[in-house]
Amino acid sequence: MQERQCNPDVTTADSTAFKTDAMLSNASTTDDTYTLQNQLNAGNVTLVAGRTYNVSSLRVSHALNMNGATIYVTAKYGYPIRMTGYGASITNGTIKGSWTTSQAADANGAAGLYIAADNCSVSKVTVASFPSYGILVAAVNKPSVTYCLIKNTGYLGFYFDAETKYTSGGVFSHNTVDRSAIPASAINESGVAIRGSSNNPNIVTSGWSIIGNVIKMPYRPSNWNAEGMEVRYMTNSTISVNTFTNGSIGCSIVRCSGITASWNQFSGSTEEGLEFADTKSSSSQNNTITSSGGVGILVDGSSGCNGITLTGDKISGTVEECIHAYYNTYNLVVNGATLTAGPNTKAINLQKTNQVKIQNTIFRGSGVANAAIMLDNCPGNLAMTGGAVNGFKQAVICIYNSTSGLTTNNVSMNGVTISAVPRALITVLESGSYLGANVAVKL
Repeated sequence: MQERQCNPDVTTADSTAFKTDAMLSNASTTDDTYTLQNQLNAGNVTLVAGRTYNVSSLRVSHALNMNGATIYVTAKYGYPIRMTGYGASITNGTIKGSWTTSQAADANGAAGLYIAADNCSVSKVTVASFPSYGILVAAVNKPSVTYCLIKNTGYLGFYFDAETKYTSGGVFSHNTVDRSAIPASAINESGVAIRGSSNNPNIVTSGWSIIGNVIKMPYRPSNWNAEGMEVRYMTNSTISVNTFTNGSIGCSIVRCSGITASWNQFSGSTEEGLEFADTKSSSSQNNTITSSGGVGILVDGSSGCNGITLTGDKISGTVEECIHAYYNTYNLVVNGATLTAGPNTKAINLQKTNQVKIQNTIFRGSGVANAAIMLDNCPGNLAMTGGAVNGFKQAVICIYNSTSGLTTNNVSMNGVTISAVPRALITVLESGSYLGANVAVKL
């Protein structure tokens, strides 16, 4: 997802352009804006069941029970429906625009809902057919969005982007975000994005619960930013029991710490199912990845990850490696995983990665994969204990080193059950690289 902040509110319900647009849109319909706004100003409101209300803008500062009604938003730009009061709520209805998936997305077009105050909640609401965002959230604390359906949004489904201050306590749970109807060639952004900031390590958001959601994206989108979900500069949060289908990446965790991603289901991503990028002290637990056009789990970043633990993950159906740790990854632990590698691939690919422990993991090559583990220009420091390796064409471990002066050393394998693998180790050294004396890998 590109480095971008929330768009400034340059077209509001108070602007001339906004009012003109609303008047034109309402020329042949009843405009309920004035009546409904007066009711909301006075206190809590319950709408008439089954009725459709046409509005150009609303400010919600109390509780709005839609009671099965539909609010049709006639405005074409800006943030027409805003939650502006502390603890305001919207429940039980549909908020709908006029955008269709055959039209171009417009980041400056109307958003379905804008949360602008602390402790606001949205529950059991369908938000559909808006050219920009489904639900957009400002730098607020404890926003809660639960049991909602967000679909057919042109730019992004759910977007929290604080940028200006520390925030905490968000809940995004048991929702469905469905952007799968947008053409793969036209979609440019994520289903869900939650950011403390875009590029400021001093501004984070923490304490989020992201649980039980279903996020659907187009298959093989052209734009790499079209991820299922991205979280960035987030700390001490849980991403659990979600289902990610398609998109460039299922879930991308960027510049975060203290994140637990557990019991999630991933399929159909173009690049990788789950990514940790420049992230520290975080874990993947019991996730299942059944297909990926690239990697299952990618551990990478411009500066690298430190302290990533992968426990109990089941990964199969990947075109490339089940797990790929990229440049400058340190202190990686893979424990109790089941990794089924595809044709001519490796189950785990370690590139310029240091201090790795692989414990009690099952490696399945099915007679078509090359190796269980590849060390590519690594200093070594790999300890493999327990588990089983079966059905690889070349070796359990392959070491390739082409870095002048670099010694690959301290590689060990103990208590591993090995079958249908011709050799324990293959080593290729080039360009003045070395193999250390403490490499103990035998069948």
